Amino acid sequence: MLLCHIAQASWFSATLTGLAVILGMMILYIAQPLPIARLDLKIYDSLLPLRAAPEPSPVPVIIDLDEASLREYGQWPWPRYLVADLLEALNGYGVAAIGLDIMFAEPDRSSPERLRESLRRDRDAGLNLDGLPPGLRDFDQLLADTLRQSPAILGFYARFDGTAGDVKMPASVTCIEQMSANAIPLERSLQSAGNAVPPLPVLRDKAPLGFINVAPDGDGIVRKAPLVIRVGEVVYPSLALRSLMLALGSKNLILRSGPYGLESIRVGQRTVPSVPPIPPISVDAKGAVYLPFFGPRKSYPYISAADVLRKNAPPAALQGRIAFVGTSAPGLLDIRATPLDPVYPGVEIHAAVVDAILTGNAVGVPSWTPAAQILGIFVSGLAAMLIFGFARPRIYLPVAAALVAAAVALSRHFFSRGLFLSPLYVVITITLMGACLVFLRFWQEERQKLILRNAFSRYVSPEIVKRITKLRGNLFAGEERELSILFTDIRGFTSLSEKLSPQQIVLLLNRYFTPMTALVREHSGTMDKFIGDALMAFWNAPLDVPGHPALAVSVAMAMQEKLLALNGELQAEFGVELRIGAGIHTGPVYVGNMGSAELVNYTLIGDNVNLASRLEGLCPGYGVGVVVSGETRAGCAGSFVFQYLDTIRVKGKSQPVSVYAPMRPEAGDARREELLAWDKACGFYRSGEFANAAAAFAGLCEQFPQAGLYAAYRERAQTLVQNPPEHWDGIWTATSK
Repeated sequence: MLLCHIAQASWFSATLTGLAVILGMMILYIAQPLPIARLDLKIYDSLLPLRAAPEPSPVPVIIDLDEASLREYGQWPWPRYLVADLLEALNGYGVAAIGLDIMFAEPDRSSPERLRESLRRDRDAGLNLDGLPPGLRDFDQLLADTLRQSPAILGFYARFDGTAGDVKMPASVTCIEQMSANAIPLERSLQSAGNAVPPLPVLRDKAPLGFINVAPDGDGIVRKAPLVIRVGEVVYPSLALRSLMLALGSKNLILRSGPYGLESIRVGQRTVPSVPPIPPISVDAKGAVYLPFFGPRKSYPYISAADVLRKNAPPAALQGRIAFVGTSAPGLLDIRATPLDPVYPGVEIHAAVVDAILTGNAVGVPSWTPAAQILGIFVSGLAAMLIFGFARPRIYLPVAAALVAAAVALSRHFFSRGLFLSPLYVVITITLMGACLVFLRFWQEERQKLILRNAFSRYVSPEIVKRITKLRGNLFAGEERELSILFTDIRGFTSLSEKLSPQQIVLLLNRYFTPMTALVREHSGTMDKFIGDALMAFWNAPLDVPGHPALAVSVAMAMQEKLLALNGELQAEFGVELRIGAGIHTGPVYVGNMGSAELVNYTLIGDNVNLASRLEGLCPGYGVGVVVSGETRAGCAGSFVFQYLDTIRVKGKSQPVSVYAPMRPEAGDARREELLAWDKACGFYRSGEFANAAAAFAGLCEQFPQAGLYAAYRERAQTLVQNPPEHWDGIWTATSK
């Protein structure tokens, strides 16, 4: 009954949490916070290669006011007569349309009439224009006259800063609004500019107008371009769209809107029968088209304006083309960032718009995107809720990965067909659902374990209940891990115990073991067992412990230091002083619950456990308190200074092991000269120069008579001088444990 109630509560909590995550994600999608929106844009960038066409359209061409043109004809702005000459030259090449990505908002100050007025105003001087042809007195008028005879489009800048103005803008193209049922009215669908920076009045009526605004996204990167906007009550196309209309001989646009805003734009009736019809251009709700940039700058033909003015441009490169006049010169500040190039010439964006329309390669955001995203959040959230809330943990990752892969594949499918439907919110929904429900299930399992422990603790030991709930009943679960193993032993404890009563021995061991086990736990170690007066502990199980060899060595040395302070109390209370030895080895062992079905112990087994025990037994022979293996020394990463002791074959093992005595760095610095002399003596010993080794060890004994290590080696070397071995490899074989 208890478990039934727990299961029902888990089902209810998982369902409630899942529905809360789905609702929260829907709200997040509606709010579109800036970090998520920017991540969405990066996903668009990653999908761009799916829309890459074999090559750009041959229609757009760039007339570049490049560095060569500026060197030959002077800095920008040029006199308007040069611009007029450029238009006449392009007209002579037979271009279909000329898009001027240039602002002509102020009068030409280099015109003779303007110069005469400036001199009269500023210097009270006159300028005689007699003999100057009337057509060269005002360069703005000269440009206006040229515009009448050219297939040119003038650019203007629309302001969206909320300010309104009374600038008189000429009428735009005739727009036919085709609205579906329940569609948003056109005036609410389009972006509305409160004001504009138009060309000079003398130029406005001489050529059609197109806005040149290309606003970047929140991260400063241009990914889309608006095709139509409203200025006042008039709809204007962009410079690129207006240039295409002029090239096609069309004066109309058909705008289709739906319940969420604009859906598509179609170039209307054409007067050029030979031009095939252009399909509707899929746009977002505000009339913008996403651009599938082909790559870095200069994806389209670039022709220097100087070559056009000199009539050196190849005719085939211009005839029937749409020419956009602009600049790639960095000094003129018309440089934009795109997903594929951080320094992309702004004029080339207009060419990319025409290219996307003509090739049908533009990317649109369908009007049903909000409904699709909400539906995707709901369906993916429901699926993730069933998986993470009710399925077995082993299928979490495979099924969640399959759901994410399906969302990404669907998004790629739509994008390859010109529709951008981001998988971001579906992926976030799956991830967030997984995180919340996995945490919930973990919390519920811990709560269930607590209930079970409280219930069964009345009948069995709480420790056994804890292991049952932790290991789900598998009392023999285990694994192979690399551990650092510590053995300690009290020297001469048997003779000490003869002087004490059994009760005193128990009290003595309790007084000794209490601070020693505390040191183990304080240094992230695991107590294994007490074996009479011996202690066994290990590190790096059941949880990972970074730097476990150094922790084990630190505990062994701290035990020696702790014992010095403890011996004063033991002497006063029991009349004895204790000395201990410690052995440490690091290596792989098998660790887990071992024993019978009725009695188990979390312990370890393996050859490396035996080696650690053997190292502890070497302490008296070398006169040191701690002996560690080379594997443990290698894992300490410079935390201690180690004195080489020997390379031996311990009893019961055929493979030799190098052993060392650790000391703290400050002690190593104080004994630097002593350790250097010791290393030199050991070098004689290992190379078989026993006489030199005996003399060196004897010298160390004279300098440090209290060091039992040097005395032991002196006696060993003297024995080897008298009875040299037949084959010497520097390895000593231990004959006792």
